[in-house]
Amino acid sequence: MFVIISILLLVITSLVMLILRLSRPSFGYHWLIAAGGALVTWIVVLLLGITLPVSVQLISWGPRTAYPNSFIMIADQISWPFAVGLGTLILATLLTDVVHGYEMDWSNWASSLVVTALGLIGVFSGNLLTFIIAWTAFDIIGLVILLTQLQSGKSRRRAVWVFFSRLLGSICLLIAGVISVNDNGSFLLERVSPAAITFVVLAAGLRLGSVPVDSPLIENPTSRRSFGTVLSLVSATIVLVFLVRVALALENVELPTNLWVIIFSLTGLVSLLSGGVWILAHDELEGRHAFILGMSAIVIAATLRAQAEASLSWALAIVFSGGLIFLSSVRTKFSMWITLLGLVGISTLPFTPAWNILMLFASPLNLSLVLYLIAMVFMIWGYAHHASQLKLEPSGLERWIKVVYPMGLLLFPMVQISFVWFYLPEIGEVPLMGWILGPLICVLVLVGFFWQRRGGKVPQLMANSVNVIFTLGWFYAIVRTIYDYLSRFIHFISKVLEGEGGLLWVLLWIVLFLALSVISIGT
Repeated sequence: MFVIISILLLVITSLVMLILRLSRPSFGYHWLIAAGGALVTWIVVLLLGITLPVSVQLISWGPRTAYPNSFIMIADQISWPFAVGLGTLILATLLTDVVHGYEMDWSNWASSLVVTALGLIGVFSGNLLTFIIAWTAFDIIGLVILLTQLQSGKSRRRAVWVFFSRLLGSICLLIAGVISVNDNGSFLLERVSPAAITFVVLAAGLRLGSVPVDSPLIENPTSRRSFGTVLSLVSATIVLVFLVRVALALENVELPTNLWVIIFSLTGLVSLLSGGVWILAHDELEGRHAFILGMSAIVIAATLRAQAEASLSWALAIVFSGGLIFLSSVRTKFSMWITLLGLVGISTLPFTPAWNILMLFASPLNLSLVLYLIAMVFMIWGYAHHASQLKLEPSGLERWIKVVYPMGLLLFPMVQISFVWFYLPEIGEVPLMGWILGPLICVLVLVGFFWQRRGGKVPQLMANSVNVIFTLGWFYAIVRTIYDYLSRFIHFISKVLEGEGGLLWVLLWIVLFLALSVISIGT
């Protein structure tokens, strides 16, 4: 019951805000309503942990022999931490927005509540069919909300491109489901087919990498930090929880070696490149997509190695540590240390929340793991660099704002660290390499951090090359060139057919086609 209540609370709160806006345009307490709804939702999601596991089947279309468990939602040890992460994210977003409350519009808070509700549906999805429906619903409603936030035609076209690429990801997941049903007769994630793994990874990659990185979609700085962070992290979370479930399903499945090596190596290059862009970014918002994509690539690697606990701990680090730094719009000497607590959430030191990720380096070892090791160094290094930058607070802030704002930031490390006691690996499960690599990664991070603080800079040529590759400008140029040539060819054919001899040309093409057909049949 808590599963449905948590989703309905967010939707009802946003509807109340909409009704009040239409009936009383001068109403000035939208933030209180949004914050109250988010707080109650957060408490309900926390209470959900007492009742685990919970399974809810909302829709059942038959016959049951053809559609078993057609639409099912599950709250268990995998989905519940992500649900708590989303509840913490929306509550922290509203609490930290008080710093720039005079710049915020009620629609940003209402949109954030709806997006989080859709994210909870995706997090609680229990099979492939439910994931497909949840992903598609999130894309359609998210596009509608995003189009209301955007003003320029260029940004709207980018939003449509994002929707299209994510839709391709849903199609890939549907193909994976069809393959799985054909091989195992089930849409259940526990029975995912090895032949479908390629499409599963492709679907995750299309969704995680779909945001255009050459320029931000949301141009307003305040909305970009608030609603943009919620939209980015919620979109990533519904993919991350899916990857963790796939990792659990792959524990007893043997993947094709050649395919595994290719995907694993390509994912390693993506994580390494994203780490470089994350360090070179001007600020954390500019590098937000690189951070999410690079960290998610490491989650995909853990998934391919069937390490569910490792992928879970690193995926939660994206939500908690990422949410902390992206919502940190003011960093005085006091609040900066709260932001730096996010380093605990992604550090690889023993007994920290993300320590499980070092199980990625368990045997069998291969050369591609070096890419992930360097990528982890880059991710933590970039986080330390951005989190240590001071950001002055607006003048004239009231005292209650100075109290509420740090409380919103403190939610992230408090909740994440509390999960340590539930998800720490057994001492004997962590390989010896894990005990060595954790401190080694942190030492390398310190070296890079202090080198950068002392004025060290990456050569401009290298920085430009990394940005060009990551922003896919070269890819867009190739696609544009192909599109231009196709347009010219189609225009030429149309001009020929629409001319005075158009009918003769059509007859000539038909005769040639028939002649070739006769020759091929005769041979």
